[in-house]
Amino acid sequence: MARLTTDIVIAAGLRQAASRGIFAAILRKGDARAGAIFVEVEKSATEARLLARQLNYENEYEWVCITGEGWVSSAMVQERLSRETEYDPDCWIVSVQDSEGRNIFAL
Repeated sequence: MARLTTDIVIAAGLRQAASRGIFAAILRKGDARAGAIFVEVEKSATEARLLARQLNYENEYEWVCITGEGWVSSAMVQERLSRETEYDPDCWIVSVQDSEGRNIFAL
């Protein structure tokens, strides 16, 4: 089965966010066909986390929090994003500001 391209996945997530009144914006555009996706979720001014889309053992995409179990500071998220973009300059970064801390791609 063919997979959706990254730009289509991003567009669908942004539409989902808009339909639920969640602010979401693209901070960095990556490879339109197969770029990695990182989602910076800001729950409050002091609580954030960084999610990444990864393939699991069943060859299906899942969302993994790569900044640990709980909420961390925005500075820690930015530090991790800096390392990720050095490693993969074709990645996408989406910023979400939601008081409930939802992942717009898993709604």
